[in-house]
Parts: sequence; structure tokens; C-alpha cells
Amino acid sequence: MQGLSEQQKGVVFCVIAHLFWGTMALYFGFMRHVPVMEIAVNRGVWALPIAAVIVWWLGQYGDVWRVLRNPKYVAILALTSSIIVFNWGFYIWSIEQHRTIEASLGYFINPLLNVVAGYIFLHERFNKAQLIAIVLAAAGVIIQTVATGVLPWLGLMLGGSFCIYGLLRKKIPVGPTQGFLIEVLLITPPLLAVQYYLVQQGVARFGTTLSDTLMLMGCGVLTSGALIFFAASLKRLRYSTAGLLQYISPSLVFLTAVFVFGEHMDVWKLLSFVLIWVGLAVYSVSALQEERSRRAVEAAAVA
Repeated sequence: MQGLSEQQKGVVFCVIAHLFWGTMALYFGFMRHVPVMEIAVNRGVWALPIAAVIVWWLGQYGDVWRVLRNPKYVAILALTSSIIVFNWGFYIWSIEQHRTIEASLGYFINPLLNVVAGYIFLHERFNKAQLIAIVLAAAGVIIQTVATGVLPWLGLMLGGSFCIYGLLRKKIPVGPTQGFLIEVLLITPPLLAVQYYLVQQGVARFGTTLSDTLMLMGCGVLTSGALIFFAASLKRLRYSTAGLLQYISPSLVFLTAVFVFGEHMDVWKLLSFVLIWVGLAVYSVSALQEERSRRAVEAAAVA
């Protein structure tokens, strides 16, 4: 990494984070014989020691103790931890059910759902480009609904739950690594109870074979690895740049679904994705322009 500027390091870290997230679909595809809940459980349980080490390394335990002494923040983080485990489980289930394309749809529309949530709950306002992006994404969803005769509820559920998670996390002044540690700390006891139940039912795969055990432990490594690099990238990147790079992971999931898992891609589904991709492009260009305008205003004020 020597010789790279902080901005360039940020791009590298952000790409690595999204490669972690993007390859999870392929990783979980090799675990279709493992119960969905056991994979979700191990994502949280094995993320705990890794998150604890990261927070220690960054010297953030003082922040963690301050948050734990605030009952309101703890209650919100308990809710967000439940939402994210639901999101994890639902995502894994979609892959096991060979519906990875629908899952990728959720993460493509998530940024646009965030814009809508900002309008409703944070009193943010749309510019013309953002409004066009939302209309294009809505058109994509409508096309899928009409073509299949069923609302693409799976993608909307994934994108919507992650949107709610982000909105709740935005409302409390807790850093990404500190908040993640508290979330996995709060959710670990019930997750261990679920793992015990799976063991008692004789369906748990952890401890049965070395490969299954290592892959389940690896779920926590992937989850934490993505967070580590993403948090590191945000310290070095403009937020708009990080937003543009966000589309790497759902694109990798989409390509995995079509070219690795061999999921069917009909013309209507392809058209809906094209509309959503165009909407994302419009939204991203708008975000870049807003960021440049803001920086120009700040530079003029300093001068």
C-alpha cells in the first residue's frame, strides 16, 4: 500500500469490502446442505471475537462502554441486531432456494429505498435526478410484477430490511465498528440458544465434519472482514465515492446467479434490471455533482 494516497487506499479498501460481500453468495451456495438458521447463527457468533479484537486494536472500548450505559441506544442496537440477523437469514434462504437474482435485486434498489426513507423520515428532499432514478427503479419493479404476476417481495424484503437497519443506525451517534460489536454481543446469547436447539434436534452441521465446521466459522470472518475494510474506506473516501462503489457487491451476486448457479434470466427480468441499473447511474451522477458543489462552496467560504 506504500505510495498510494489516502484516497486511493480508501478505494482499495472499499473494493475489498464489496468483494467480501459479493462473494458471499458463492460461499453460501456451497452450504446449501446446512440449515439456514445455523449459517445466520454462525455469522453472528464468530463475528463477535473478531469485532472485539478490532475495537480493541482501534482503541474504541471507551466508546463501547459509553453506549452500553445508555439504555435507549442499547434498545435501538438490540432492534437493529435482530433486523440484521433476519436479513442475513433471509438472504441465505434465497440462495438456498435458487433465487439469488431476486436477492441481488434487493441490494440494487436499497440505495434508492434509502433516498425515499430520507424523504419520509429525515425530511430530506429529492432533486430532479433522484426523482428520475426512483421512477426508473419503480418501473423495474412494476415490470417484474406484471411479467411474473407476483410482486418481487423477496428483493423488496431484503432491500427494505437493510434500509430500516441503516435508518435506525443513522439516528444514533454510534460508530460502525463499536455499533457492530454491541449488536453481535447482544444477539450472541439467543443465537447460541438457537444453535443448541439445532444440535438437540440433530440437524446442526457444526462439529460434524471439518469442512462444515470451518465454513461455518468462516461466515463470521467474511462478515467481519467486509465491515473492517468498509469502515477503513469511509475514513479515507468521499461518501459519494463510497456510494458509487456500493454497486460492486450486488453486481457480483447477480453475475454469480446467472453464470455460476445458472438461474434463469428472461427478457422481462433483464429489462427490469436494466431500468434499475440506469436509475442507479442517474442517482450516482447526481450524488457526485452534489458532492462537488458542496466542496466548491466550502472551498469558496475558506478562501
